[in-house]
Amino acid sequence: MSKFQAQEEEIGRLKERVQVLEDREVIASKPSREDATIKGRSNNEGEAAAERTSNDSEEIARVLT
Repeated sequence: MSKFQAQEEEIGRLKERVQVLEDREVIASKPSREDATIKGRSNNEGEAAAERTSNDSEEIARVLT
């Protein structure tokens, strides 16, 4: 094998490696469905807590009047 052919093969292997790493980076940067579910759930819990606080405030106002 000539030096040129060896370099071409090495370049090919390096290009494949770069592609694998770029693909991993793209996959890692995308939020998973599981993350979306957790975020949605925590948002709903926050709204529920705010609603409970609001209801508690109304209850206190009724008791005091």
